[in-house]
Amino acid sequence: MNIKLDKDYEIKTTLGTIREIERLFDMGFLDVLTKVFSMKLEEQLKFVYAGFKKANPNVDEDKFIELCEDNLGMGKLMEVIEEYIFALQFPGMSEEEVHKTMEKKLQRKTMLERLKSK
Repeated sequence: MNIKLDKDYEIKTTLGTIREIERLFDMGFLDVLTKVFSMKLEEQLKFVYAGFKKANPNVDEDKFIELCEDNLGMGKLMEVIEEYIFALQFPGMSEEEVHKTMEKKLQRKTMLERLKSK
C-alpha cells in the first residue's frame, strides 16, 4: 500500500510488519487491532511506521512523524490506518478479491456445517 505525504511512499504489509507491530506494542496483533482506534496519536503513528520503515529504512521515525504532521489531517490518518489494517490482513489483494475470498470461505463453512448436521 502507499501513503501520500510529501510524495508517495510504500508501506509494507507482510507478516514481517505484523511481527514488528507485535514487538513494538508487546502484544498480539489482534489485541493491537482492538485498541488502535483508541490509541493516542503518537501510538497510531508508531503503528503505521512499523510498515513504513520496512519499505523506507532511510526515513527515521521522527522524520516520518514530521511528514505526517505536515501532510495529513486526522480524518486522512484514520483512512490510512483502516487501509493499512485491511492490507496487513490481505496483502496484495484488492477489496473485490478479498470479498470473493471471504464469500468462498463462507460457502465452504456453510457446506461443512450442513454435512456435519446430517
